Amino acid sequence: MTSTTNSLSGAPPAPDQRLVTRPFAVVTASVFAFFVYIGILIPLMPRLIEDELGGTEIDIGINFAVFSAAAILIRPALGRFGERHGLRVTMVFGALLAAFAAAACTLVHGKLMLLPLRGLQGIGEAALFVGGATLINEFAPGHRRAEAASYFSVAVFAGIGIGPVIGEAVIGDDRFAVGLLVGAGFALVAAAIALMAPRGTVRSADDLDDLADQPRFHRAALLPGAVMGLGIAGFFTFNAFMPAHALDVGLDGAKWVFVTYSVVCLVIRIVGAKWPERMGLPRAVTTALVGLGSGLVILGFWPQPIGVFVGAFTIAFGMSFLYPSLLALAVNSVPEAERVRLISTFTMFFEVGSVFGAIVFGGVAEVSSKRGGFVAGGLASVAALALLWRVLVPKLRQRPKSASALAAVPAQ
Repeated sequence: MTSTTNSLSGAPPAPDQRLVTRPFAVVTASVFAFFVYIGILIPLMPRLIEDELGGTEIDIGINFAVFSAAAILIRPALGRFGERHGLRVTMVFGALLAAFAAAACTLVHGKLMLLPLRGLQGIGEAALFVGGATLINEFAPGHRRAEAASYFSVAVFAGIGIGPVIGEAVIGDDRFAVGLLVGAGFALVAAAIALMAPRGTVRSADDLDDLADQPRFHRAALLPGAVMGLGIAGFFTFNAFMPAHALDVGLDGAKWVFVTYSVVCLVIRIVGAKWPERMGLPRAVTTALVGLGSGLVILGFWPQPIGVFVGAFTIAFGMSFLYPSLLALAVNSVPEAERVRLISTFTMFFEVGSVFGAIVFGGVAEVSSKRGGFVAGGLASVAALALLWRVLVPKLRQRPKSASALAAVPAQ
């Protein structure tokens, strides 16, 4: 039985192979530094738009959409770029572009001037993330890809968690330029660290010619990506509506709710990094979606402080497994030569899900309530479960690389 079979079916894994190596640590450190930069922008950009540039909530939404749209649209080109020039170059390019865009924002004096720079930030984020995620996958033994993705996501999550704290401290009342330059500094640190990473797999000119006629989006990533995108769309409601919902139920703010979520995610992603492959990847995805959906429904139907914390804990438990399990499920279904393009396509669904959630569930909350938005977000997990077991798992059974691996997993 191959290592791929082990990771998909939940059978005993192959003998242990070293996962956390120096290259693994270098890439993870670079990603962490970069997502501190992203975290700094979380509180900074809305305040810059409203307080400095005289924008509104609509302008903030447009800026978010431009960032996400640019990250989505660049994904196919990043796959080709990584195959031609290497993943180290992809990471360095993304970090440097993001640093430039942040520094250039200090010269902006109007809302429209900010939009192209937000687009460049989105492109930089996509390049850094695709390069890092693909390199981490290349380092990982076949039966430990979900574990590797879990550790990798800790760097992303920790960076986003620490960044806002730094951002708020630096910005103060109106020091937006200082905050932007500090953020750019973290992006430059990420680029410097990435220079020490391995180059990654580079395709020959003949291989690239053979790949030229292939679709820019990898078809094998579309279904796993759609499952994740539905989960991310539901999770959007937690981030977007929790600050106001916490006040509605009598808390003095959402800070401790997000701290609870963050701590639970970090602990599970570290302590439980091996759980997805032990339980079988389809079951791990199921656990993730049930946890996420249940937590959102709890928030919708239990408008009490204790209900908020129970919901946050349950959501965190589910989200801890979603990305690592689905990434491993997607990667294990294709040959190694196709993984850059597959991961580029798969990670695009972070932005796709966020945009979908903002439009659909934001609209639901607008016509009903924030609690209605939570429940609608929970229903997205039901749709994702149906897509997983009725479409994705049967399709994986049909692929030679995945059929035997999924045979031990009963259709549900």
